[in-house]
Amino acid sequence: MKKGKSKLLSDTDIKNCLRFINDMPSHSERTRLMFMMMLMTSMRIHSVQKLTIGQVYDNDFNPVDSFLLQPEQNKGGKKALQVYFNETMKQELKKYAKYLLSSPYYTPKATDYLFKSNKGSYLSKQQIIHIFRQIYDGVGLDKQYRVHSLRATCLTKLMNANYPLPLIQQISGHSSINTLSIYYRSNPKNIQNALETLNI
Repeated sequence: MKKGKSKLLSDTDIKNCLRFINDMPSHSERTRLMFMMMLMTSMRIHSVQKLTIGQVYDNDFNPVDSFLLQPEQNKGGKKALQVYFNETMKQELKKYAKYLLSSPYYTPKATDYLFKSNKGSYLSKQQIIHIFRQIYDGVGLDKQYRVHSLRATCLTKLMNANYPLPLIQQISGHSSINTLSIYYRSNPKNIQNALETLNI
């Protein structure tokens, strides 16, 4: 088992990763949406793996506002989770819809996996890890940057923006608020602001 927390991605890291993804020789559209979806929703590998087209698009291939992640798509397989899309994520989904619909060889169906492998099934965990390792290596990020860095970055940004923990828990799907503490990273600016409240 790997030790230590996954490192967080800075805004510059994210931009560098997206530039690298856009220049990838194959499957750049699929990889970009997968990257953005984990960053913008905090979903895990297990969750994005088995997403279907019909979960995230309506019948006209317009992005939905939110969708239900089924228990079998969620960690532990015990409960469903409502996942919401912000405007940035909806724009990414619109671009991906154009890509899917532009193929002369493939007619997308609602039951198809959103992130299909070359064999038509869903990508394995190891395949996704390998894809993201290529990205991180390509932009010079060390081994402590992992796929989980996207989830950690998402949740830490929400914490640093001072959103209530119960709200963040609803987004992350954690069963306990206490578990969210592993995502808290001390931010010097937040520490300084906290101490400023003690001024007399």
